Amino acid sequence: MKCVVINGTDIRGCTYHLKEMFLDELGASEVTEFYLPKDAPAYCTGCKRCFLEDERLCPHYEKVRPIWQAMVEADLIVFAYPVYVLRTPGQVKALLDHFGVHWFAHRPEPALFDKTAVILTQSVGAPNRAAQNDVKTSMEWLGVSKVKRIGFGMMEGVLWDEISAERKKKMETKLRAFARRFRGTAPVKKSLKTKIYFFIGKKLQESVLKKLPAGQSRSVDLQYWMDKGWVK
Repeated sequence: MKCVVINGTDIRGCTYHLKEMFLDELGASEVTEFYLPKDAPAYCTGCKRCFLEDERLCPHYEKVRPIWQAMVEADLIVFAYPVYVLRTPGQVKALLDHFGVHWFAHRPEPALFDKTAVILTQSVGAPNRAAQNDVKTSMEWLGVSKVKRIGFGMMEGVLWDEISAERKKKMETKLRAFARRFRGTAPVKKSLKTKIYFFIGKKLQESVLKKLPAGQSRSVDLQYWMDKGWVK
């Protein structure tokens, strides 16, 4: 099983130790990791060249490409990051923004439709769910059919060494049980949500085609859907 991990921080603290426990229990045959912000692209400039021309013309393409390619090739996609002020860290959101070209409204990648994604987060003690929503939303609009998440409250401190052995053991037990659910992850069936989002994207492109004036060239998105045989 091939696994790609997008680490939301390159600090080897609480998130790192939890992620390592997960990977140890997962036992994937191949793991590719990226550490943000080191491996992250700069903030999206809003130039829209990915939408209007080609994603390869994005000024940050060389940073985005290896992460995206690893996600396409992986069996399991893992996002591991700390909670910043109750939300997703900015460097994670900056990466997600560059994936917008592959949302159903534009040019979705069918290789993602049968994949599984895991979101692993931790906070000092605040709820994790809101901080997980940006990644969950992005994964679902990219077509990932199975998205699972788990979050932890450290409660006792912000540094791993401040956490008691008893609490670490409880978190490890829960995390390893969670990780076992993804051993040997196989392709999954398209979820209902994936089918609905695909339908919305298809209807959008069919509407664009219907309104296209005679002789006017097709948009990059529309041509993509037609090349895939999804719109005729």
